[in-house]
Parts: sequence; C-alpha cells; structure tokens
Amino acid sequence: MATKGTVGARELKNRLGKYLEQVRKGGTLIITDRGKEVAELRPLPSDPEEAAWERLHAEGTVTRPIGKLRPATPLRIPGVSLSDAIREDRDEGY
Repeated sequence: MATKGTVGARELKNRLGKYLEQVRKGGTLIITDRGKEVAELRPLPSDPEEAAWERLHAEGTVTRPIGKLRPATPLRIPGVSLSDAIREDRDEGY
C-alpha cells in the first residue's frame, strides 16, 4: 500500500534523494511551503493508458469507477424477433 506523507519545501530540497526513493517505492508526498500545501509528488504510472486516465481524472473530465458492472440481462419481448426487426429496418432504409 502506498504511503502518503508531508514534507516542507526546504526539507525536500535538503534531502531530495531520500524523498525520491520513497516516491519510487510508491509513496506520495504533499509538499508544503510555509505550512501551506502547494504540490503533490507521486510516482508516474508505468502504463501509458493508466497515465491518460490519471490526467483525465485530475482534469475532472472523467470519474473513476467505484465497482464492477453487473452482467447485462438480455431484453426479451414476447412475439418480437430482433433479427426480423433489424431486417425490417434495413428494408426501410434505416
């Protein structure tokens, strides 16, 4: 599990190697300047697709799913054949 910590800008500057090692191991750091949070340092995703999702999520364009989708249940309408309905639409030019 990734760890999350906070570090001041001066401390980060003085011990950058130590903090980069923590990030390499999956940790995330919140960087503060005079006690105010100003940045987040975290590992880059190794998967380009995951990186794209992270960027879109950060922009607010997408939201991450919170669970798995249930399998779809086929819709059955008595007396109506889907194949016949498709053929009819094609014959009518739709």
